[in-house]
Amino acid sequence: MGQFWQSVKSLFVWTETELTHLKNLTIFGAISALVVAYFQYRSAYQDRVATLAQEDLTAATQTLSEISTALSTAVSLQRRLISDFYAATPGNYMIDDAYPTSDARAIYKDYMDTYSSLHQNYNLLARKAEIYLDWPSDVTHDAAKNTTPTVDPINMSLLGTAGFNCEDSMPSFEKDKQRVPIKDPANGKTYFIDWRSALHNVLTIQYCFDVTHQKMKAALEWASKSKIDAEDWKFMTSHDGPDIPTLFNKTRATNQEQRLNYFLTLAMSEIEAIRVNYRPDGIICGVPVLSGMISLTGRMLDRAGPNWCTPVRTSTF
Repeated sequence: MGQFWQSVKSLFVWTETELTHLKNLTIFGAISALVVAYFQYRSAYQDRVATLAQEDLTAATQTLSEISTALSTAVSLQRRLISDFYAATPGNYMIDDAYPTSDARAIYKDYMDTYSSLHQNYNLLARKAEIYLDWPSDVTHDAAKNTTPTVDPINMSLLGTAGFNCEDSMPSFEKDKQRVPIKDPANGKTYFIDWRSALHNVLTIQYCFDVTHQKMKAALEWASKSKIDAEDWKFMTSHDGPDIPTLFNKTRATNQEQRLNYFLTLAMSEIEAIRVNYRPDGIICGVPVLSGMISLTGRMLDRAGPNWCTPVRTSTF
């Protein structure tokens, strides 16, 4: 009888040992599967982020090239035409073979074509600056949360009705000068031009370009061999009150070059910000569980930025 119970006891001991071993194998297998799944997720996430980074950087670079080409061509031709006009007045404007006259007439068509193209497409260029430069460089911008479209109040119409001053309101990187108030006379509300916005910079460059175009009629009439209106001529050559020749040929021309340079500097800074937004995670973000806790904490706090392990939201993950 004792031998029987001894056999039963041995069977129970063996069974418990095997079950414990099997349980350990199951736990180890589950942990291994989780670790493998984690690293597969991390790899897929990083691949997706790398693709998004390349797409955003390519779009931003192409946008900068397109906008800068359009604006610099327009500003350059306008400045050249005005410079030729004042170089030809008062004595040589009627002499066809004088250099300023021949040069102005040679570039007149190019200038008018450029003006027409920019006048038609400036709003599209400004929106491209917002989509491909402003938004991707802003780490707090989350398209998933911005479900309701909003309209930026700054536009060409408001700049005109509010009397935006192309000489007094210059872009600045200084903290206390980055926002310029502008009051809408139609509703009395005050809005702000934000010099940190590529969109607003494009609009103000275009506005000052267009304002100058509307006031330089005498130069356009002269360059196109049209009859020069006496009032147009008087306005562009007047030194009474505001010194128009100095305003157009020096102050306004210099300011437009400075605006363009500021836009280029801002755009390059935003492209660099996009690179920072997509830079690789630190080593701590490769630690299973800990990286997830960091990312979850960031989302619970509703914060975005390079300090979190998964700052870039993707549609897949």
